[in-house]
Amino acid sequence: MTASDQASSDKLTALLSSASVEVSSRGHQLQELRDNFRPGTDVTITFLPGDNYRHNVETASALRRAGFNPVPHIAAREMPSREALDDFLTRARGEADVTRILLIAGDVALTKGPFRSSLDVCASGLTDRGARHQIREPCRPSRRPPISASGSRL
Repeated sequence: MTASDQASSDKLTALLSSASVEVSSRGHQLQELRDNFRPGTDVTITFLPGDNYRHNVETASALRRAGFNPVPHIAAREMPSREALDDFLTRARGEADVTRILLIAGDVALTKGPFRSSLDVCASGLTDRGARHQIREPCRPSRRPPISASGSRL
């Protein structure tokens, strides 16, 4: 290996050591994570239209047991009630020691409960309980249309 190749390899190693990875809410990729990523890696857990938050908690628990840092998405528009959001947060903290969440509005056009946006979730005060969550909110291009019930973009 040349000095230039080694320098490139070192840069790639440094970059990957600080990378995060994403898995589905079903967590079927756990073995691949073990094979390719070090314990302590942040692993975000998607919340796709129609997902159930209980799957995210189960996946977060499995990730924590495997030595990863689970970071579940919370899709505001998918939460059917304040009680469901509270249950999700409580279970995530208690069962998987979740300390960080990725708060998103969600890709559906119609809300399933009282939350239309990630700001509505923040305003609920539920994410403040226990003050153990670090909240991240991704940006999304405003022109990207949400997904309809049939799965097509509106």
